[in-house]
Amino acid sequence: MRVRRPTVIIAAGRVVGASAHRHPIGGPGSYRRTRRHRSHAVRLTSMSPPATWSHYASPRHAMRRLLISCHGAGEQSGHQPPFSRRTLPTRGLVYISEGRGTYEEYAPRSLRLPVEGPAVIWLTPGVAHGYGSDAAGWSEHWVLFEGELYDAFEASGLGGRHRPVQPLARPVEDAEELFATLRDAVSAVGPRSEIAASVAAQALLLAILDAVDPAEAGVDGATVVDLVARSAARSLSVTDRAAEVGLTTRELGEAVRSATGLTVNDFVIEVRLSRAQALLAETRLDVGQIAARVGYDDAAYFSRIFSRRTGVSPTTFRRQQARTQFD
Repeated sequence: MRVRRPTVIIAAGRVVGASAHRHPIGGPGSYRRTRRHRSHAVRLTSMSPPATWSHYASPRHAMRRLLISCHGAGEQSGHQPPFSRRTLPTRGLVYISEGRGTYEEYAPRSLRLPVEGPAVIWLTPGVAHGYGSDAAGWSEHWVLFEGELYDAFEASGLGGRHRPVQPLARPVEDAEELFATLRDAVSAVGPRSEIAASVAAQALLLAILDAVDPAEAGVDGATVVDLVARSAARSLSVTDRAAEVGLTTRELGEAVRSATGLTVNDFVIEVRLSRAQALLAETRLDVGQIAARVGYDDAAYFSRIFSRRTGVSPTTFRRQQARTQFD
């Protein structure tokens, strides 16, 4: 008998522009403020179906720049019809403790992946996406967040743009307590509550990292994708990238295509542009500095690639997606 796995969906910020689509979990982007009584959190091996609630916050820029800033959190269970083509400005996380569903991307690439709890789905800024449960429903537990500190979590094994669906080996430990803490912190106002929400969000990320299967250290498609993503900013040929992960050029191409649906070169471009989008939205770096940081020596060439792949220039993307107008 196959054991069902909880799922994590990492989302990103609130909805950009008007949308008639269903926003999950009361969800990232809907900004409904739902408050229902919830029993005291108890440490359980598997989570009970959550009460429905959602709270949102607007952390100070210093919090976003120095730590993981939490912009919202919530929970919901039951049948959640799929929505489509939502674009978000920040990262986020939705933990699906049980149930099945589907995740899709529409632009800049087309992708459809199954989701079964426990797993993680990661959403990144500027990516048109959608997801929802099957008819049996699922339990959602979500967090909206941003911050350069997340790069350290991603480098340690959490997913991202290059791996939007990441199965977990077991349920996230103490998830009920962590979300109860997040609810209290995000529903309050002030610097102390922002720090408390940041600490709780980081604790949740660590708990998710602990739930990742250690066996993924083996060279499978997902791990190969992680290794290539980590070196994406370096100017390497496909042959050099294959040698770094101990595969032939053909084996690398097959592994990357199986995991992402992309060629190695297209995958590297996707990773670079995803990082560039985050830097445009979250930092004061100019376009030339961002181009160099993600792997392009020629800022003009970077701008052309960015515009062709995303449909807008780097400057326009920053104006549309940045949460803060930098002084």
